[in-house]
Amino acid sequence: MPVCKRCHTRIDKFNKDRCPICGVENPFEGVTSDTVEITTRIDAENLNVDYHPRKKSTFFALFVFLGMFGVPFFYIYKKGVGIVYALCNMALLAVTIVCLIFLTPIDNGLAIAMPILLFFFINALIGFCFFSKSNLKDGRGVFLS
Repeated sequence: MPVCKRCHTRIDKFNKDRCPICGVENPFEGVTSDTVEITTRIDAENLNVDYHPRKKSTFFALFVFLGMFGVPFFYIYKKGVGIVYALCNMALLAVTIVCLIFLTPIDNGLAIAMPILLFFFINALIGFCFFSKSNLKDGRGVFLS
């Protein structure tokens, strides 16, 4: 509730012409009406906003080349998802390499290179699935352009 500018007591808006306690005219300090102008014009060209929407093409390229490390999720401000994605990829890659080295008669160099290439193509496929999504948002809730 507003207060009187002279006696500082709370008064209702029905007594906006005269304070019922001290009798001062126009008791509201600086208020001339009951409404407030909320339709102000904003100059969109001179806003000092650091806004750079993330691009889907960059997101896809990061998925293709650095997807197994979770870098694309860091690009779109989803750090938690990026960390979990990288840890899961690295653990699965390590298990696959160890299994190929110890359980198959494949050469060690080939046992390391094959899973890495396989993960490269799997991450490229996952990146393409994200790229084809039309309503992909970043961690701040802004659509990727």
